[in-house]
Amino acid sequence: MGVGLLDLFLEFMKIGFFMFGGGYGSIALMYKELVEIHKWVSDEEFVRIIGISESTPGPIAINSATYIGYKLGGLPGSILATLGVVIPPYLVILVIAMFLTSYMSSEGARVVFRGINAAVVALLLYALISVGRSVLTLKQPPFINVVSVAIFVVAFTLLYLANLHPIYVIAVSAGLSILVRILLGL
Repeated sequence: MGVGLLDLFLEFMKIGFFMFGGGYGSIALMYKELVEIHKWVSDEEFVRIIGISESTPGPIAINSATYIGYKLGGLPGSILATLGVVIPPYLVILVIAMFLTSYMSSEGARVVFRGINAAVVALLLYALISVGRSVLTLKQPPFINVVSVAIFVVAFTLLYLANLHPIYVIAVSAGLSILVRILLGL
């Protein structure tokens, strides 16, 4: 692919600096930068990476950066992407802890974070639509991936209504996918 290690590091630093809302807030930004702009990973790869990153121990943004960094630059790429995504929030929190602790409880800070929180919801919705479109649709007729839509409905129901832990939902979803593949002889 030919991605330079410095480019990889700087891109993940940018993602790390703007990933308000935690790891899930970073998904939309990662998708935009890595899939749409740089085309370093495909839609399908990105969805797989997010799934793997969610189902392994650790923060999703760090796991994703580590995986993508390794895919694009081997071990050095993995280390640099991980450092890139971790350093900016570390520095921001350090500055806040050192200088702004008293300011954080002020009305001005509450107003700023109310705006940031609204933007985080928008980022999550953008990530949902972008990644969801890739998973739930096909490139040829019937254009709707019925199996994926059914698994999505089951997974959402298990998460939202049954309050099942995400690890179990991922395992059930993988099992359903395997079962459908066996039953359909694919």
